[in-house]
Amino acid sequence: MTASEQKSTAPAPRRRRVNHEAVIAAAQQMVDELGPDALTMTALASVLGVRVSSLYNHVKGLDEIKNELQLRAMRELGDLAKRAAMGRTGVDGLRVLARVFVDYAAKWPHRCRSLTRVPADTAAFSAASAEAGEALAVMIRTAGVADERVLQTQLALFAAISGFVTLQLSGFFTVFGNADDVFEQILRGAVTAAVVG
Repeated sequence: MTASEQKSTAPAPRRRRVNHEAVIAAAQQMVDELGPDALTMTALASVLGVRVSSLYNHVKGLDEIKNELQLRAMRELGDLAKRAAMGRTGVDGLRVLARVFVDYAAKWPHRCRSLTRVPADTAAFSAASAEAGEALAVMIRTAGVADERVLQTQLALFAAISGFVTLQLSGFFTVFGNADDVFEQILRGAVTAAVVG
């Protein structure tokens, strides 16, 4: 058999199946490996082996992809928080939940950073954050915080832990301060302020 005959009888390479889930999964992998700035429709199309125009059959655009990645990260964190919260109460429970967030950031820094971006769809973000929010609210209440201060304490803790994570990811604590001591002070400070205030 000649080379040309072999070529004509060789099976054609299978085209990668592209659907909404495949687009989002590829986008997630790209962000995890290269960061959010690397995510463009052109780069994503190249990874999937399709034309850019073909992506619009499955997603509306880059904003929709980023929004979905943010919601997925929030649901993922919420599931971890819910499981970690079982059997925990008070400051000990808050410590465990905060550690879940810190560990998640260490493993998935770019996913974690997406959580602090202003959501495009606040209703969808609220729904996605329900499990994490409820787990945190339970711990705050059992730490002695009055109901009317629970939401503010949730936001204060989230802001403080997010700042802690940002500094930790930058390597700040390898030069200045003891990360564990700062972590503990954040927890106790936020709860004490809410109880006393």
